[in-house]
Amino acid sequence: MRNPSDEDVAAQQAADRRQLDFDDLQREVTGQDGARMRRFLSPDDPRVMSAEKKAAKERAYRDLLDRLLLDPEYQALYTDLGDKLGQAEAETDSAIAMIQHQLRVADQAIADMEAAAAKGPDGQPVFRAPDGRVVNAEGEELPPEIAAGIQWPANAPSAEDYFAAKRRRDDLETHLEDLHIYRNYTLGGIRHRYDDRDDPMSKDDMRDALKRIDEARPEALSVSVRHESANATPDITPSAFPQIPLTNQ
Repeated sequence: MRNPSDEDVAAQQAADRRQLDFDDLQREVTGQDGARMRRFLSPDDPRVMSAEKKAAKERAYRDLLDRLLLDPEYQALYTDLGDKLGQAEAETDSAIAMIQHQLRVADQAIADMEAAAAKGPDGQPVFRAPDGRVVNAEGEELPPEIAAGIQWPANAPSAEDYFAAKRRRDDLETHLEDLHIYRNYTLGGIRHRYDDRDDPMSKDDMRDALKRIDEARPEALSVSVRHESANATPDITPSAFPQIPLTNQ
C-alpha cells in the first residue's frame, strides 16, 4: 500500500474544508445552535431570521409546557386527556372498520335476497307481504291482476325479511356517519388542540375536552357491535328495527 502523496493530503484537506463549510451553512440556515461563528449568512438574512424565530418558538413552547407540567393538577389532566383521547380514537377507528364490514355483509344479503326473489313482468324482484299483497323493492303494491301471475320460487324471501334487511343497512349507514363525525370533528378537533405546539391547553380547555369526549360519544360506541364473518347473514328480525310501512301506489 503506497503512502499518500502531498497531492493526496492536500485533496483530502480541501474536501474536509468543503464539508465543514457545507455543514456550517446548513447549521446557519436551519437556525441550529452551535459554538461556531456564523460564516455565511448575515443576521438580517430572512433564512436566518425565520429559522431562529422557529427555534426560539419551539424552545419557548418546551419551556412553557415544562413549567405547566410542574403543576401536579395540570400534569394529571394532561396525562388523562392524552390517554382518553388516544383510547377514544382507537375505539372509534375499530368501530368504523367493523360497521364498514357489516355494511358489506348487509349489501350482499340484500343482493342475495333480490336474486332469490320472484320477479315481476319487468324482471325486477317482488315480495309477498304478510297480508298477501305483492310489492316491489320500493314497497309499492303491484296490481292484483299482475300479482296473480307471479311465479314464486320455493326459497323466495318475504317482504318482512327483505325490508328488515334494508332497514338494518340504513341503520348501519347512520351509525357510520355518526362515527365519522365524532372521529373527524370531535376527536380530531381535540387532537389538533392537544398537539398545538404554539399554545398549550389550559386546565379548563382540558376539562372541557374530557367532557366532550364522553358527551359527544355516538350510540354506535355505546352498544355492542356484533362481529359478522364475510359469509354471515345479518340479523333481519323485524322487531329489531323501526317499522317502515309498505306503501300503496
